[in-house]
Amino acid sequence: MTKPKILISEDEVIIAEDIAASLEELGYETCAIDSGEDTIDMIRETQPDLVLLDINLKGNTDGVDIGARIREEFNIPFIYLTAYADHSTIDRAKKTEPDGFLVKPFDEKSLRSAIEIALYKHDSSHKDTTNGAKVNHKEQDVAADYIFVKVKHRIIKVHYSDILWVEAYDNYSFIVTADQKYLVSSTLKDMEQKLPPQNFVRVHRSYIANLDKIEALEESSVVFPKGDVPIGKSYKKNLMSRFNII
Repeated sequence: MTKPKILISEDEVIIAEDIAASLEELGYETCAIDSGEDTIDMIRETQPDLVLLDINLKGNTDGVDIGARIREEFNIPFIYLTAYADHSTIDRAKKTEPDGFLVKPFDEKSLRSAIEIALYKHDSSHKDTTNGAKVNHKEQDVAADYIFVKVKHRIIKVHYSDILWVEAYDNYSFIVTADQKYLVSSTLKDMEQKLPPQNFVRVHRSYIANLDKIEALEESSVVFPKGDVPIGKSYKKNLMSRFNII
């Protein structure tokens, strides 16, 4: 049986190494230890099954900010680690819907329990989602090449082939075509799930691009007939793999 891979995001080196040793004793694999600055990139690189995330990471981005991005961008569970956090931080943390909290110092029994529960909950949730997706896919076969967009009092058909890119706008998104820009009440994460993955790919935390509409690739941007959108560093490798480049 494959060992679950766990990424540790903790800026106290001694604590991180102690957790890694405990994970090894418990039969897990530590795929990476990060101080917090590059956690998102490390998740993309190592593809862990779970992240242990210190809630009080130092720097411009704390653990709650990283937790919010994990919840938004990745289909993996994460557990917050904390020795102390004020009420406002805890309130922020709860809104990111973590899969558990562990209060430092914790023993191996607590660590194992938190990880096993988080992995089990995630696996069960994923199965339910998969089963639901199969049903939804059958329901949507008729409308396989377009979506409907509500604009004021009208509902307008927009073909996937007309979309250039989708752009995040707070908790909304813009669907951009050659001659229109539609504001829809869906987050970029929701749009990523609704659009066909064979044609649409995330190129930046704020942009999804239609591969069929890309005219050129530059060092840090994707070129469309109507304009350019930026390429995020952590998305570039996946984007480039989708093209036959000679």
